[in-house]
Amino acid sequence: MMNKKIGVLALMLSMMLGLAACGESDAKETSGESGKNKVAEVSIEKAEYILAGDDGESEDGEAGLLAVDLKVKNDSKSTINVSPYDGVYLYDGDEQLSPEKSVYTRGIDLKDGGSSDIGAGKVKTLPFYFNVEKDKKYEIGVTPSLSEPGEKADEILLVLDTKKYAESFEEIQDPAKALTAYIDVIYFGKENSDYEKLVTADKEAVQQTAKGEFKKELDISLPDMVTDADIEKYYSSYKSVLGEKAEIEAKTMAKAGDKAVVKLDYSTVSTDNLYDKLYSFQKEYRENTGGYDTEKEKQYALSKFDTVVQSLEVVKSQNGAEISMIKKDGKWTVNNADHYSDYLVQAFAEGRAY
Repeated sequence: MMNKKIGVLALMLSMMLGLAACGESDAKETSGESGKNKVAEVSIEKAEYILAGDDGESEDGEAGLLAVDLKVKNDSKSTINVSPYDGVYLYDGDEQLSPEKSVYTRGIDLKDGGSSDIGAGKVKTLPFYFNVEKDKKYEIGVTPSLSEPGEKADEILLVLDTKKYAESFEEIQDPAKALTAYIDVIYFGKENSDYEKLVTADKEAVQQTAKGEFKKELDISLPDMVTDADIEKYYSSYKSVLGEKAEIEAKTMAKAGDKAVVKLDYSTVSTDNLYDKLYSFQKEYRENTGGYDTEKEKQYALSKFDTVVQSLEVVKSQNGAEISMIKKDGKWTVNNADHYSDYLVQAFAEGRAY
């Protein structure tokens, strides 16, 4: 009888151990983007690939810098601390990696990834920056520090599947594509299919500004000869030559959220010799007619404007320009509040390369 009772107890114990093992297995399988311990609850609120100067997309295009916002709720009765310097790690299998610190670059808004205290019952969203490979699964480990001496919290593990954020990786160069389309369509008069997809801009206003600056260049060479009505013709001629001869190469250098900085290397059609070339036609008219009529000389020079523009030298910028871009209603445009945006007018309306 005693042996029978022992057998029943052994069977029950075996079943309990089996159920516990299943429970552990299930818990491991269902672990995801949120987790908790007796101190805190942590979840991945959002994540996106960003560029921040030297931190960002790898040369082979298979890795990048992922900005991860972790939402942390303090369930304890005292203050806790979460810090990228201690207690937050990225696990690649058995390898333990630390978040990137002091991520910063001009022209984009990045939240401070420093240490943060969270009061009892409070919730904070904290940014962390991890170098990761595309389409790969990792784990993020978060161990809050407790204010009570000698106490230690268990580590909370979250699953980070970078494949979920692949779209943001593919969009990293969208600001550069948008700037290229912006220049092609607005300044060069060319077609670019990316313009409708990626760009928002007041095209007419930008072109009016460009015409005004180009008119100033003409006024230096031929004062009081070009009216506002005439400038359309001369500016169109210059724009046509730009579209034929100028070259641009754009690359996104920094991007996070709705802000970006694009490095623009370019060449333009220089107006430095515009005065000399127009004046040579004034002299030609004088020599051919044997008279001296300044008004007619200038009119003759303007009649040769297309020839003059075609003969202008193409010059390449030595340093290029860093153009600030902002996203509005899902599309990109030049941030005119940033003074570097003046480089576009200087290059493609005034004909100057720096």
